[in-house]
Amino acid sequence: MRYQTQTFVKQVQVDLLALSDDDLLHTIDQWRTGKEPSGLPHNPQEETWFALGYRRVSAETERLSHPSEAEPEVREYWLMPSPSHLRRLLTEMDVKQFTHHVIALAFRSLHATYPEWGDGSTFNAHLANYLRQICAPQRRNDLRTKKVPRA
Repeated sequence: MRYQTQTFVKQVQVDLLALSDDDLLHTIDQWRTGKEPSGLPHNPQEETWFALGYRRVSAETERLSHPSEAEPEVREYWLMPSPSHLRRLLTEMDVKQFTHHVIALAFRSLHATYPEWGDGSTFNAHLANYLRQICAPQRRNDLRTKKVPRA
């Protein structure tokens, strides 16, 4: 991996971790395209969800095709990790893992909306700026609420 690419990947990681807990969970969840498990034996998206701390859960729902045939149907969903668990996993990822899971996830989600972001280092630079924009209102609020000690 080129130095420039590694630099931007690290910057995306820093900017993603700078988000508030709510923004972090919302951002990652927004990037999810297929929210339900596929059932395929080796699905790269499922590998990413597991790497990000998501868990599969099963839930029974009633099938309402015909009222007299109300049979339970088992469906699987992804349960989000806690913000602290997600942060820990993202922090522990090296550049290669972060690129494989997080950058690829963001690219699949955002590239259709922002094709002008290109790919590779250019995409990563735009993604870092995008994450800083999400974080900017939070930082302004934090600065307003901090008390400045008087001399």
